Amino acid sequence: MRGVNRRRLLLLVVAAAAGLVLLGILGAANYAAAQRRAAAFSLKPTSSVPRPTATPSAVANRLQATCATPASIARADDLWVAGAGTMAGYRAHETFLDITLPHEAVARTDQVVGNLRVRQLGPAKIAIQGGCFAVELNTLTSIDALPGRRAQDRDELYGDFLDTRDYPYAVLTLHRTEVPVFSSRPQHVIVAGDLSVAGATHPVAVAVDAQTVAGGVQAVGSMAIDAHDFGIRLPGEGDPIVVDSHLTLEFLLVLEHVDHQTGAN
Repeated sequence: MRGVNRRRLLLLVVAAAAGLVLLGILGAANYAAAQRRAAAFSLKPTSSVPRPTATPSAVANRLQATCATPASIARADDLWVAGAGTMAGYRAHETFLDITLPHEAVARTDQVVGNLRVRQLGPAKIAIQGGCFAVELNTLTSIDALPGRRAQDRDELYGDFLDTRDYPYAVLTLHRTEVPVFSSRPQHVIVAGDLSVAGATHPVAVAVDAQTVAGGVQAVGSMAIDAHDFGIRLPGEGDPIVVDSHLTLEFLLVLEHVDHQTGAN
């Protein structure tokens, strides 16, 4: 893992800290209001699920290949793919130069691909047979409000934090999990899987709320990880900014059913 670019980090922190000091003088009401704008993903009624749109760039093709859609699956399985509107991101708690005002960094990207295989087990139960979802980390864009500085200035540090030159994608692989049949009312489920980031892979438990919508399935979910488990060197003790290693990864999936060529059972 490469080290953090301390010069860029210090410039970001000094400007942000100045804004936080001013904020402390003026009061925290505006800051709290800004934080509310970075709300978590939520299920929203929709009349239809947008169809996936092709992106011809070489980078997009490599991302797609990371979780390639199977050419054929078992006859009893259904195949779903991530369509337009799918997003992923993270939340992290930051402290600037020992200033105790809380700040939550939030970043998101729509550069997400993936697929899910599902089998009907009965009238009320299905099995998630497996799944793969990949996120292009260099496209993460900050959406939180950082007083005194554009939060997006943080984004150029992701390559240092996540070693994206060698590991450009985060990949979530889902294990077989039996869950209730999805319906128009949200269902809360826990799905087991493995998360690969920065060359390390660890098991995760993914909390998901899913519901059917016209033409597909919509799901929001999150998982808690410790960046240290993945060898990710976040700014910490001795740095002008401290980032809590306990991160929340979150996503919004817009899943579309795909007609597939059946294979052997």
